[in-house]
Amino acid sequence: MNLFCVVVIDNCILSVILIVIVCFWKSSIKSLIASGQVEELRGFCLKCQDISFHPLDDLDLLDRFKRKNNGTDCCVKSSSEAKHLVHQFLERNHRISKAKAGHVIPKCSNDQNVEKPTGRVVAVDFDQTGIPIEERHLIRWLNTETGSYTNSGVKFIDGQLEITTPGYYWFNSRVTFKDTNTSFADDRFAFFHTVYRRSVEYQLREDYKLVEAGETRCKFQSGFTYRSTFIGDIAYFRKGERIIVKVSQPEMISLSPYDSFLEVHLY
Repeated sequence: MNLFCVVVIDNCILSVILIVIVCFWKSSIKSLIASGQVEELRGFCLKCQDISFHPLDDLDLLDRFKRKNNGTDCCVKSSSEAKHLVHQFLERNHRISKAKAGHVIPKCSNDQNVEKPTGRVVAVDFDQTGIPIEERHLIRWLNTETGSYTNSGVKFIDGQLEITTPGYYWFNSRVTFKDTNTSFADDRFAFFHTVYRRSVEYQLREDYKLVEAGETRCKFQSGFTYRSTFIGDIAYFRKGERIIVKVSQPEMISLSPYDSFLEVHLY
């Protein structure tokens, strides 16, 4: 009798969980429709850019949906496809919200919070077209990847983060590089990853080095495939100054978009 009661209770709990999931899914669809991000319930379409993670991933993630309006809309024909579409939309927004989490300043005068001046860029722009030789070691970032963002106080200009609200900022950067000569045991190797502050009067003075990290491989030392350097510190930035990253061998940077990043926020 006790076992029978346990089975009945378990079934009831599972039923309640299933009902909650179904209701949540329906509520998500209704909210999307109300916000105008779903054009029609019958065709059930979302803007492809709203479910995009990365151009390389999109080849697989977006091809399962039917494209409309010159490929800008991703539409579905069945409930199973609709579940995948909604899941990608929610997952993308969840990643963006998680990336922005924690960058708020409590405001004591009332219960509201104010965003800290913050910026984060993910992925390296490898296009060196038109870049002077002396600037080839300077990393230029992309701000189109999921997880990249800026708000008031930090701007993204010419592939760099520029401070518009002066103050002390915490910054951190990671650069991942690939050893392209692992088969040559007698090769010496050194890779340097440096963060600089570029002054407002850049034409009149050199960049100011803030922090540096490096990786070395001595003669006959075994090679490696990928290595990452991670550096961070606190520094004062004036309005108009930029935080920039330079590397000694830009051709060795990993091509994977999420292997390298730069982040800065008001301390």
